[in-house]
Amino acid sequence: MVKQVFFILLLSYFALFSLNAKAQDSISYVKLLGELKYLISEERYSEAYQNSQKNYKYLGEPDFDYLLGVSALNSGLSAPAVFAFERVVESKPQWYEARLYLVRSYIAANNLPAANSQASVLINTTTSPNRVKTAARTLLEITQRKQRFAQRSYNQSIEVAYGVDGNVNAGTSEDTILIPNLGEFLLSPESKSTDDNYVKLNYKGHYSHPIDQRSALSLGVNADWYKFNKLSEYDRINTSFVGRYQQQLDNIRWYVQAGITPLLLDGDLYRTETSLTAGSTYQLDKQLSFFSALSIGTMNNTFDEKLDNSFYALNIGASYMSQRWYQSVSANLKNESANINNGDFNARNISGIYYQVTALLAKQWQLSAQTGYQWISYQDEHPLFLQDRNDNLLILSSSLNYSVNKSLAVQLTLNYQDKTSDISLFEYDRFDTNLSASYSF
Repeated sequence: MVKQVFFILLLSYFALFSLNAKAQDSISYVKLLGELKYLISEERYSEAYQNSQKNYKYLGEPDFDYLLGVSALNSGLSAPAVFAFERVVESKPQWYEARLYLVRSYIAANNLPAANSQASVLINTTTSPNRVKTAARTLLEITQRKQRFAQRSYNQSIEVAYGVDGNVNAGTSEDTILIPNLGEFLLSPESKSTDDNYVKLNYKGHYSHPIDQRSALSLGVNADWYKFNKLSEYDRINTSFVGRYQQQLDNIRWYVQAGITPLLLDGDLYRTETSLTAGSTYQLDKQLSFFSALSIGTMNNTFDEKLDNSFYALNIGASYMSQRWYQSVSANLKNESANINNGDFNARNISGIYYQVTALLAKQWQLSAQTGYQWISYQDEHPLFLQDRNDNLLILSSSLNYSVNKSLAVQLTLNYQDKTSDISLFEYDRFDTNLSASYSF
């Protein structure tokens, strides 16, 4: 009997001791929360975070984790803040203030998709207060703005090439021409095909600035500088400046584009082309797409106003892309109208068809080829040869590209043109080959 009483008393003592210890720990915990709240209210975040670190045994307690997260976030420590607030919202999903802090922590950690997701939860939850919804919308706008900023890109490349042009001046191979009512004339060397070696320097730059999730502005420049070995009068700089606005609507991407292309020949401005284009691409599936574009523009020639013209052009086509192949086929119609009556013999209609294929032969090797055929019909009789002029142009091009690394590439390019005409003076063939090295950055 005595043993039983002693055992009961011993159990009571231990129970009382345990309750007292828990009470003391509870008092310590409440005191700790009060200290942390005070330090945070005084904006002594680092001190509050260090104090929290010393009491890691309370990790998992929502109130403690909340204060730990606030002090960590305001101390510039995004990772501990994320972990703390994730534990809070897991334990108390309806603690909207903690979820709001979780969004801020994700933004600080640059985990923008997670921030978007949590902000959307707060916005779409019917029971969250309007104050919280408003703050969540503001944070969502911040994350989307940051995502657009992250998507901004500027790409550049420089290419140096050495090549041989078999017909620099697109001259005829004929030795004489027959002019009606005047007779036969011997052609000067300047009018006949002439070959020469050249060095080419190319620069490309492209900047893209997203406006929102579906639209973007972009600017591009492409400049070619040719320096010939002997025929310096054909040295040229051809530069294209393009500005584009594009928008994605479901499977359709449409754009409007303005461009200007000046050509300098032997140091002097020879001509300037300006154009405005509207186009669209319809993505049928991941591989097949259809595209179209309508352009209008003008061509102003500095040296001969009879070459000035206004034009419009329509281009339609389709492309197919697989893992190792890209193919496209397109058709083009273009009308060039002379700006003055004396230049009507230079006005023309051009129609053409084109096919392009690119194949990834191996990890670092890529082969591309293009062929095209143009029918060129002039709208008025030629004043010297007194007959209508119709030309046909065959275009063949191929290139073999080897990527040394992500930035450096070496390429061999072959180009061939064969032009036939009702007037033999305008017939020519031209073969151009060059070896180039390009660096992208």
